[in-house]
Amino acid sequence: MLGAFSWWLVSLLMGLAALPLAWRLLSRLPSRGYAASKALGLLLTAYVLWIGASFRLLPNDLGGILIALGIVTGLSLWLGREGWQRDADGVRPLVAWLRRERGLILSVEALFLVAFALWTVFRAYNPEIAGTEKPMEFAFINGVLRSNAFPPQDPWLSGYAISYYYFGYVMLGMLIRLTGVDPAVGFNLGVALWFTLTLVGAFGVAYDLTALARRETARRIGPLAVGGLGALFVGILGNLQGLVELAYNRQLVPEGWIRWLDIKNLTAAPPSPAWTEQFWWWWRASRVIHDKDLLGNSVEVIDEFPFFSFLLGDLHPHVLGLPFVLLAVAVALHVALSGLSRLESRGGRLTRFGVIDITGMGASGLALLAVIFGALAFLNTWDYPMYLALFTGAFFISVALREGLSWGALWRSALGGAVVGVLGWIAYFPFYVGFQSQLGGVLPNLLAPSRLSQFFVMFGPFLVIVVFYMLLLSRRVEGLTRRFLIALPVTLLGPLVLAGLVTLLLGLLPQGKTYAQNLLSDPAVQQIVGGSRVADLAAYAVRLRAATPWTFLALALLLAWVGALLWSLAARAQSLNGEGRSAQPLDVADMFAVLMIGLALLLTLTVEFAYLRDLFGTRMNTVFKLYYQAWILLALASAYGLGRLVMSEAAVLFKVPAVGFAALLIAAGLIYPVAATPNKANAFKSEPTLDGLAFMRQNQPADVAAIEWIRANVNPAAVVVESSGGSYSTEGAGRVSMSTGNPTLLGWDFHEMQWRGDAYGELVAGRPEALDQIYRLAPAEELTALLDRWNAKFVYVGDLERNKFGVSDATLSRLDRVLRRVYDRDGVIIYAR
Repeated sequence: MLGAFSWWLVSLLMGLAALPLAWRLLSRLPSRGYAASKALGLLLTAYVLWIGASFRLLPNDLGGILIALGIVTGLSLWLGREGWQRDADGVRPLVAWLRRERGLILSVEALFLVAFALWTVFRAYNPEIAGTEKPMEFAFINGVLRSNAFPPQDPWLSGYAISYYYFGYVMLGMLIRLTGVDPAVGFNLGVALWFTLTLVGAFGVAYDLTALARRETARRIGPLAVGGLGALFVGILGNLQGLVELAYNRQLVPEGWIRWLDIKNLTAAPPSPAWTEQFWWWWRASRVIHDKDLLGNSVEVIDEFPFFSFLLGDLHPHVLGLPFVLLAVAVALHVALSGLSRLESRGGRLTRFGVIDITGMGASGLALLAVIFGALAFLNTWDYPMYLALFTGAFFISVALREGLSWGALWRSALGGAVVGVLGWIAYFPFYVGFQSQLGGVLPNLLAPSRLSQFFVMFGPFLVIVVFYMLLLSRRVEGLTRRFLIALPVTLLGPLVLAGLVTLLLGLLPQGKTYAQNLLSDPAVQQIVGGSRVADLAAYAVRLRAATPWTFLALALLLAWVGALLWSLAARAQSLNGEGRSAQPLDVADMFAVLMIGLALLLTLTVEFAYLRDLFGTRMNTVFKLYYQAWILLALASAYGLGRLVMSEAAVLFKVPAVGFAALLIAAGLIYPVAATPNKANAFKSEPTLDGLAFMRQNQPADVAAIEWIRANVNPAAVVVESSGGSYSTEGAGRVSMSTGNPTLLGWDFHEMQWRGDAYGELVAGRPEALDQIYRLAPAEELTALLDRWNAKFVYVGDLERNKFGVSDATLSRLDRVLRRVYDRDGVIIYAR
């Protein structure tokens, strides 16, 4: 566990390095950014290293990392100097604040230590870097570690750099180098650390919202308690699938009710009292939204949430982005609070301000915004527009609080969001130069409306809490009903009008006709639809929507309510301005929470009518990415909202049922993590280890020994030929390149297709054939030219290559005539040129 201690220590040091800057940058937050300081330090250090290595100014090694950390520490001390320098009274404000807020400090550090320790232990009981996409992620980590500069080499496509959002893997590689642990150990410590940073980041946002509200309420609940709720809701709570599994397997409700829910594969096996011991039953929680095609066949839809991600243990970009998404939320809250500051002396009116003023740090603050928000695109590109929208909404809140509601305020906030968006793109420009994507535009979701019952299984606890919370807010605003009636036609008819326009384009544009014709190419589909024309498809889509309207109607009503609440709260703040008074922190906290609710609901509404086109051809990934962020936003708003309900002086007949119903649903959501954790850890019966390749050491010891030899003796950039093909396991390809970072001709071919998009065919052309020739067909006299063409320096022959290519003694004899054996042990031979 010395490696775990070193990761905790390095995280602590990075937080301390960034603390003066966080204290200054997030000065309007009650926590002064303390909970976000570790994520901020990690992000800024990785950014300096990455930008330096991209322009060949810093090496991607331990020295370069230490220089990057030194630069961040120096900038933090300089920009945050007002915190640690003595003031006129001889006091260091930051030190005094730390002493005063020691309860917060101790809570954050205790949460960090406990969460990191517990999840490190959990990973020690299921550490295997095998299955799902762990091998891919491990390959990226090793590709980063074996690259002298950036972009890093792609271990699964020799001669090319990684075409993926790889910033999170730069961070992991940096931590592995700083702590000196083996990459296979660092993988599992990375899962534990990101879990911990996510809980701490959520704690900070919920704490800040509640601390702001607490100042204005008669009854108080500790912000620390609500901060704990934030960590629980974001990172630990499950959806209601655990309750459904319990009800089905314990036969607590009629089986027909469970079948009516139509959750994929749930009723495939008969009910069993030992359901928590079934293999991977917990996987179904990420598939509660169940789409079907026109023929009634199941269509894969992913509705993952953070605890499922950490349980699964994949270090995928949507997981690696989590701590920095929460950092961005904290920054957005700070921006919203800027509307309360800096009154003019004349008449108490608030000054006008622009985007460069929103942090209170001038140009340096704007640059930090660009680095923080721009990082989201480099970590998990889907997150960037979502949190730019949150930032823009927060900016609008601040402008409206200062200057009142107006089209000018809306325009200026939109302009501010665009400026930060463009600057964020510029800050990470080297990443975009070589980035390719499989995405090919937006397509209409005509035939897959979500069922409200399944939607409730996914988000039920949060939906109930935010409804009660918005009822609480609705009691103290005027003009809400009128504004709701104005907003409702927009939220009801707007999506329908857009869907109608898109359907019309299907019949007019060549691309639309092709899309419709592909759907209607099957005669059986034509029979179901009632014809083969676009008009027939559109009519069928209308009938389908009319039969399953409830999710759309619920979301439209809730969005209209959110819009009316934001409008009413902003109007009240404007009236206070007109009276020479300013809004209070409670108003900003409520407006920001409602803004998060609105954005989350809008994300979930979007996938009811549209999805991003990719290789899968369905809304699978769009639901996945948008629901994931909706979960985070709803979880944060729900934690704060539940705290507000408890703090409120509302009537007992309202508050008791609200809090009681919420508590029941939270308990239902906790069934999933409580039951799934021991199942995934095999009841904690195995021998614990953090070595992610321990399973290979046991099952494939010859391969592991050869891999360690390559890591010790082969140039990191040297191409090592091995078997290719397949995805989601190391059995088909990539176990050598995955574990060493040395590039091979081709690894997971389908994943390369996803990463490369339209360029895939050209980049991969000839590689599968070359492998076949190297291992099977090429005469000795042609082998040298073939290896020259692909710049291959080594050829690896293990059991996998023997089985796939039928490597025989004659094959080895052919290789021996051209190449020399540099490694020959336990059935593994490595040839060198």
